[in-house]
Amino acid sequence: MSKPVKETLTRELAARYGDATNAVWVEMVGVDGTTTNAFRRDLRARQMRMEVVKTTLLQRACQGRPLAKLAAALTGPAALVTGGESAIDVARILEDWLPKLQTKQRIGLRVRGAILEGEYLDEARVKDLAKMPSKRDLHARIALLILTPGGLIASAALAPGGKVAACVKALIEKLEKSENTN
Repeated sequence: MSKPVKETLTRELAARYGDATNAVWVEMVGVDGTTTNAFRRDLRARQMRMEVVKTTLLQRACQGRPLAKLAAALTGPAALVTGGESAIDVARILEDWLPKLQTKQRIGLRVRGAILEGEYLDEARVKDLAKMPSKRDLHARIALLILTPGGLIASAALAPGGKVAACVKALIEKLEKSENTN
C-alpha cells in the first residue's frame, strides 16, 4: 500500500473513530458470507456498525484519542463494532449472536477487548460486559433511589393530616345524621 493511500485511510479512520469513547474489538474467523451479512444487517438495524480495520492504520489514527488504549492492544485480524448507547449494548448483541456464529468447525466470533467510556477492558473483563446494566438502567436506578426518600417523607407528612381529615369527616357525618334524626 502506498504512503498517500495509507495517509488517506488514516485520515478517514481518524474522522470515523476519533471521538468514539465506546467500541468492542472482535475477531471473526471462518464465518460464511450469508451469516456475516445477516449479522451486519442486525447491527445496522440497531444503529451499530462492524468494520474490519488495518491495525497499524487504526493505531496511527487514534493516537492521543479515546480509542488509543484499544488500538494499542490490537493484534491480528481486527474488527471494531461501534454504535449504540455504549459498549454494553454492543456486547449484548454480540452475546446474542455468539451461538449463531460459532460451530464445532469454526471459531466464529471472538470478543477480544473493548473501550467503555475511555477505559480499556481486556478479553477477560469484556466477557462480563453484557451482564452490566446499561447507562439508561443506571439512570433509572439513581432516579428511583433519589425519589424514594422524598416519597417516604411526603407520605409520612401527609399520613397524620389524612387521619385528622378522616376524623373531621366522620364527625361531620355523625352531626348530619343526628340532625336528620331530630
